[in-house]
Formats: sequence, C-alpha cells, structure tokens
Amino acid sequence: MGIGTGKSVVLSFDDGPEPVVALASILATLKTNSIVAEFFVLGSEVEKQPNRAASIVAGGHTIQNHSWSHPDLKKASETEVRDQLSKTQNAIQKATGKTATLIRPPYGAGGWPPYDPELAKVAGELSLRIKNWDIDTNDWRTPRGIGAAKITEIQKQFEKQSAKTNFNVLMHVQPETAKDLPGFIKQFKDWGFGFAKP
Repeated sequence: MGIGTGKSVVLSFDDGPEPVVALASILATLKTNSIVAEFFVLGSEVEKQPNRAASIVAGGHTIQNHSWSHPDLKKASETEVRDQLSKTQNAIQKATGKTATLIRPPYGAGGWPPYDPELAKVAGELSLRIKNWDIDTNDWRTPRGIGAAKITEIQKQFEKQSAKTNFNVLMHVQPETAKDLPGFIKQFKDWGFGFAKP
C-alpha cells in the first residue's frame, strides 16, 4: 500500500498568471491528466495578463486571491491589506467574471491560526476565506522545481500527517515546476493518491 492509498490531493499554484509560458504548460499538463487545480494569482499580473487569467477559468480551474503585489500582509496595515485584497478581487472579476472566495497570503504570513487580525478582518469584509496549504513542495528553492530531493521531503511531510486524508499541495507558476509537473503527477499516482477538485 502506498502512502496515498485512500487519500486525495488538491494541486494549488501560487503567483501567476506570469510567466505565461509556464502557466500554459501547467494548464496543458493538468488537462492531459484531467486534473482540476486552484490558482492563487497576483492582481498586478492579472491586470497585465487578463487573457491568461481567463485561460485558468476556461480550463475549469478555480482562481483565487494571492494579493496584488506579494507583500508580507502580516506586517501590513489594515489599509494596506484592504488595498492589496480588494484591488485583486476587482482585477480577477474584470478578467474572468469570477469572484475569488479564498485568500492565500504571500509566504503564508498571517494565514495560520490564530490569523493575523487585520488580514482576518479584511478577508471577512470581502467574503474571503483564508486558505494556506498542507504540503509545501518548496519548488521555488534552489534547485527550483520538484526533483528527487524535493520528492523525498514531500514524502516525509505526508508521513508526518498520516491521519489526514485530504491534502492541499503548494506549487508555483514557474518554468521549472511546469517542466517537472508531469513526473510529479505520476509520483502521486504511484503513491496511490487520488486528485480532488478544489
């Protein structure tokens, strides 16, 4: 029995929709594998690439709020948090016709209980639920992507949470992750995990 037998993962991608080539590759891989994922996007990039943001939704995926410009929201004032989140909500709505329902704060800062009070207040005002992750691939660390060493660490994270049955797996929209994603999906299948919808 693999570590994922009877368990499921939701694949989530932070940042984006830039770089657009990486996003296109990730979306193609997800389509090939019939996987629905969630994308926590940056409002500033959505404003620059509205068609790319729309392509996320067109692929059947959910699009969510990851702030406007990726600051540490835990250190930000309530006014700054409101500006970061509301501008991103508007950009997503304008580009895709969808209203984000989740906020994942950059770096996860303030997004673990007890939540940062300003973040929690503003999220509540905007009807956003704060959502971090269960498994961190650390795909942004050098060497970037999801190579063998990262897979070993990811397996340890799953084993530490053996009582859990559903996991949210954090990745990023970047070229190295896009390249490694087909192999990573195969690894999940080899472990016995199913793929849940967000």
